[in-house]
Amino acid sequence: MFKVMWLMKRKEGTSLSDAIQHYENTHSVLAKSIFDQHDYKPLKYVRKYFHPINNILPFADTLSGSEFDLAMEMWFESREHFEKMLEISSPEEIWKVILEDENRFLEPHKRAIYILEEHETKFD
Repeated sequence: MFKVMWLMKRKEGTSLSDAIQHYENTHSVLAKSIFDQHDYKPLKYVRKYFHPINNILPFADTLSGSEFDLAMEMWFESREHFEKMLEISSPEEIWKVILEDENRFLEPHKRAIYILEEHETKFD
């Protein structure tokens, strides 16, 4: 299994609620329509929205803000499937549509992309 995560910041002046509504009702639908056109779509496509919890730990201050507001994760069968999805999705006309929509609710230069290495601790 190969996992990637995008961290993104909502556009200044866009509430978290509005960003969630746009992503869930427009952007994820757009992405799915692109993925559905080929065999290298993600096995799983998940969005996670950050709702800060302030000072919940009695022994440490926590920050009320974050550089990012949401995470998007995708799971692929392999790194090769991920790279093939990028290759198939990379024509300029596809990226133009994706970026035009992202620019409606996300800061264009505030994002980070990571490969996720996962370790799990099991409890009895």
